[in-house]
Amino acid sequence: MGRPTKRSKNDLPPLEEEAKAYVKKNRPKEKPLTSRRYLAGQALAGLLASGRGLGHVEEVKREAYNWADIMDEDDD
Repeated sequence: MGRPTKRSKNDLPPLEEEAKAYVKKNRPKEKPLTSRRYLAGQALAGLLASGRGLGHVEEVKREAYNWADIMDEDDD
Protein backbone atom coordinates (compact mmCIF):
# COMPACT_ATOMS: atom_id res chain seq x y z
CA MET A 1 0.00 0.00 0.00
CA GLY A 2 1.43 3.31 -1.05
CA ARG A 3 1.62 6.53 0.77
CA PRO A 4 -1.57 8.63 0.55
CA THR A 5 -1.35 11.72 -1.60
CA LYS A 6 -1.96 15.12 -0.14
CA ARG A 7 -5.24 16.76 -1.05
CA SER A 8 -6.45 20.14 -0.15
CA LYS A 9 -9.57 20.28 1.97
CA ASN A 10 -11.37 22.13 -0.82
CA ASP A 11 -11.21 19.05 -3.10
CA LEU A 12 -13.48 17.03 -0.81
CA PRO A 13 -17.15 17.73 -0.16
CA PRO A 14 -18.03 18.66 3.40
CA LEU A 15 -18.96 15.70 5.53
CA GLU A 16 -22.54 16.93 5.99
CA GLU A 17 -23.11 17.17 2.23
CA GLU A 18 -21.59 13.74 1.70
CA ALA A 19 -23.87 12.25 4.38
CA LYS A 20 -26.98 13.89 2.87
CA ALA A 21 -26.09 12.56 -0.59
CA TYR A 22 -25.57 9.05 0.83
CA VAL A 23 -28.89 9.07 2.69
CA LYS A 24 -30.76 10.44 -0.33
CA LYS A 25 -29.28 7.75 -2.57
CA ASN A 26 -29.93 4.84 -0.18
CA ARG A 27 -33.27 5.80 1.38
CA PRO A 28 -36.17 3.76 0.01
CA LYS A 29 -38.96 5.66 -1.69
CA GLU A 30 -41.84 6.43 0.66
CA LYS A 31 -45.20 4.89 -0.05
CA PRO A 32 -48.23 7.13 0.41
CA LEU A 33 -50.18 6.53 3.60
CA THR A 34 -53.54 5.25 2.43
CA SER A 35 -56.49 4.63 4.72
CA ARG A 36 -55.97 0.89 4.26
CA ARG A 37 -52.31 1.09 5.35
CA TYR A 38 -53.24 3.31 8.30
CA LEU A 39 -55.95 0.90 9.47
CA ALA A 40 -53.60 -2.06 9.01
CA GLY A 41 -51.08 -0.30 11.25
CA GLN A 42 -53.71 0.24 13.90
CA ALA A 43 -54.82 -3.40 13.66
CA LEU A 44 -51.19 -4.54 13.84
CA ALA A 45 -50.67 -2.53 17.02
CA GLY A 46 -53.70 -4.23 18.56
CA LEU A 47 -52.57 -7.68 17.46
CA LEU A 48 -49.10 -7.19 18.89
CA ALA A 49 -50.38 -5.71 22.15
CA SER A 50 -52.80 -8.59 22.66
CA GLY A 51 -50.09 -11.18 22.13
CA ARG A 52 -51.89 -12.62 19.11
CA GLY A 53 -49.18 -11.32 16.81
CA LEU A 54 -46.61 -13.91 17.77
CA GLY A 55 -46.93 -16.04 14.60
CA HIS A 56 -45.06 -15.76 11.35
CA VAL A 57 -44.61 -12.21 10.08
CA GLU A 58 -46.55 -12.84 6.87
CA GLU A 59 -49.50 -14.33 8.79
CA VAL A 60 -49.64 -11.38 11.18
CA LYS A 61 -49.38 -8.93 8.27
CA ARG A 62 -52.17 -10.73 6.41
CA GLU A 63 -54.39 -10.66 9.52
CA ALA A 64 -53.73 -6.94 10.05
CA TYR A 65 -54.73 -6.19 6.45
CA ASN A 66 -57.81 -8.41 6.81
CA TRP A 67 -58.86 -6.33 9.82
CA ALA A 68 -58.12 -3.14 7.88
CA ASP A 69 -60.35 -4.30 5.03
CA ILE A 70 -63.14 -5.14 7.49
CA MET A 71 -62.85 -1.72 9.15
CA ASP A 72 -62.74 0.04 5.78
CA GLU A 73 -65.95 -1.71 4.64
CA ASP A 74 -67.80 -0.15 7.57
CA ASP A 75 -67.15 3.35 6.19
CA ASP A 76 -69.03 2.68 2.94
